Amino acid sequence: MSIARTDSQTDAPSRRPIGVRVLWAVALAATVALASWQTHRWVEASGLAELRRVGEQRLGLYASGIRTAIGRYDYLPFLLARDKDVLALLAAPSPERQAIANHLLETANEAAGSAALFVTDRTGMTLAASNWNDPAQSFVGNSYDFRPYFRQAARGGSGRYYGVGATTGVPGYFLSRAATGPEGLAGVAIVKVDLEPLQRDWQAAGERVLVTDENGVVFLASHAEWKYRPLRALAEPVRAQLAATRQYAGADLRPLGLTSRPDGTVTLPGSGALLMQELALPDLGATVRLLSDVEPVLAQARGGAVLTAALVLLLAAGLLLARQRAETLRLQREANETLERRVDERTRELAAANQVLRDAQEELVQAGKLAALGQMSAALAHEFNQPLAAIRTFVASTRLLAERGDTPSVLGNLGMIADMAERMAVISGHLKTFARKGPARVEAVPVGQALDRALLLLGQRLRHDGIDLTRAVPDNAVVRGDAVRLEQVLVNLIRNAADALSGVEDRRIAVSAVHGAGVWEVRISDTGTGIAPEHQARLFDPFFTTKEVGEGLGLGLSLSYGIVRDFGGSLRAENNAQGGATFVMILPEAAHG
Repeated sequence: MSIARTDSQTDAPSRRPIGVRVLWAVALAATVALASWQTHRWVEASGLAELRRVGEQRLGLYASGIRTAIGRYDYLPFLLARDKDVLALLAAPSPERQAIANHLLETANEAAGSAALFVTDRTGMTLAASNWNDPAQSFVGNSYDFRPYFRQAARGGSGRYYGVGATTGVPGYFLSRAATGPEGLAGVAIVKVDLEPLQRDWQAAGERVLVTDENGVVFLASHAEWKYRPLRALAEPVRAQLAATRQYAGADLRPLGLTSRPDGTVTLPGSGALLMQELALPDLGATVRLLSDVEPVLAQARGGAVLTAALVLLLAAGLLLARQRAETLRLQREANETLERRVDERTRELAAANQVLRDAQEELVQAGKLAALGQMSAALAHEFNQPLAAIRTFVASTRLLAERGDTPSVLGNLGMIADMAERMAVISGHLKTFARKGPARVEAVPVGQALDRALLLLGQRLRHDGIDLTRAVPDNAVVRGDAVRLEQVLVNLIRNAADALSGVEDRRIAVSAVHGAGVWEVRISDTGTGIAPEHQARLFDPFFTTKEVGEGLGLGLSLSYGIVRDFGGSLRAENNAQGGATFVMILPEAAHG
């Protein structure tokens, strides 16, 4: 006994881990099975609900199509039953009246697009028809008193009925209306409607649609092999009635083989499970049925179950690996934290360096503007001195005129003084705006407006040097950039062009703007000496200049190049074939707002 107890105690620790693993495996298998089953049920129920919802909508469309196809001819029997020529024929048949009625029905049938129109007397004998001139299929002379549409109209005033033509063998839907005379029923007017186009549309769309009569016999279907077959076996009295009315003449009326399944679906020979939905049309004595294939829903449900099982297994595998990965994740976390710390430090250093570069660029731009103003100071001084001298002259003249009491002349002089003061204020305000220090703003800038402001600063220089400036800038030339900085670029480029005209007899500058694919190409051309080949590569380098010492810092073109590049554009220089140089700016077009 003691030895057996010792063996049991020794084996227990080795069996316990195996038992735990088995329990975990059983629990996992049960979880996978339960989750997969629940997912299958939910996906299948959701898919079938959606299939039913879509099917109901489609049933409504099919019913509407059937009603429309029949309803468009509903008025014909009513009108024919009240037509004087038809009533005259029914009252006293004669060859002449029959010929008139035949032509009337033939014309009306062609105009309406119906299958056939015909009129019977009170006994059901056809007196006139739209197909009177077709000896093989004419209704004239045939009796249709056995047809329900005749009996319904004779009994209740109107009738509706689907059947295979007793004379032509062509199926159709019949609408009838009683024609009455002084003695009561005089006859019946009937229109035959062709519903075959509906079936062709259903077949072309790949639908499974069928329409049954009150006895469950299919008379319209998307599949030709379903027609004139009852959903289930017909009772003998029903068969006898159909034979008497010859509704489906020639059809053997074999059951369609529709089988119901416990899950609410049905099957047909050679098909899988189908969801059958129906919509009754009591006014037409028919029922529309739609058969939808449920296999895609079941396949989706199976796929969902498999996916759920895979996800549960993946989750279990993830949990199983979690402990093994815990140490690795900890080490990775520490390494990531170190890396992030270093990246953050480096990012702060780069941000600080970028800020220094931006500040330096702002200072260079500001220095370029101030340098341009300094080089234009003589011309700007002239712009102020001219109106100041004129103001002094007008003030002296105004004193004399005031002493003489010449009020109108005084007022005229004061108006001239005000105009010149306003001109000086405009120039002063623009100088203040141009020289203001501030960060660039990206906005929509009209090129023509920036050019006007640049010429306000350069106009005196151009006039003094005898330079003729022509411009061809459309009003819709609007680019994306900063107004003041675009003006600074134009000032630099036009000044550069003016400098290139020194010592040249033909002094002309042309500024133009041409629209491209999402850009505006602005060109500043001169008739100067052009650009020397050895200077082309260094033209936009900082501090590069070909001018004499004291005439320039060599920053204008370099700053202009950087400003245009910040706009998202480009700046290049090229020599003209006829002499001189052209600076070409490609600037992004401003979005239309």
